[in-house]
Amino acid sequence: MSDVWVVSAVLGWIVVALLVAVTLVLLRQVGELRARLDALDGGSVLEDEGDLWSPDPADLVGRVVAETTVPLVASSTADVDALHLAGPAARPTLLVYHSPSCWSCAGLEDAMTALRTELDDEIRIVSVLALRRDAAATHRAATPLPGVPTVSLDDLPDLLHADSTPSLRGVDATGRLAVVGRPSGLDDLRAAAARLRAG
Repeated sequence: MSDVWVVSAVLGWIVVALLVAVTLVLLRQVGELRARLDALDGGSVLEDEGDLWSPDPADLVGRVVAETTVPLVASSTADVDALHLAGPAARPTLLVYHSPSCWSCAGLEDAMTALRTELDDEIRIVSVLALRRDAAATHRAATPLPGVPTVSLDDLPDLLHADSTPSLRGVDATGRLAVVGRPSGLDDLRAAAARLRAG
């Protein structure tokens, strides 16, 4: 009888060792797959961003975005054809990052439209879709945001890349990143706009 217990214990440990080995192989494959998908996408998901990376987004406040012009997605219903960050044509801008597949982002598009009607022209609110340019244009064509310019996350400078949705960044007219946050609705967007207006 003791031989049966010894054999079963040995077989049990062999099965555990095999499961650990299979798990490690699968984890390695997932890493390789992410690297290949990132290379196909041409993105920077796995690139080292040096000192731009920060575990706390609030550490970004005060950094300055270089003068840049960001093209709007094709289906954007705004009165401009490009977004100016910093420089003579710029004005304070509230960037709201969201995605159609993000359940936490539900209601943000309606909140942006409502805030747009409340804001004067002093501050521009911008929808930043965490999608490629073509997918962002398709989404915006299906769900227009009157008067709210829309850009693709891929077109923004690295400093303005948000690591998750929903997120927001407020950039003043000089290009200084003044507000960073995670909005959950209209009240959060109003508060961010007020902080951006106050400087």
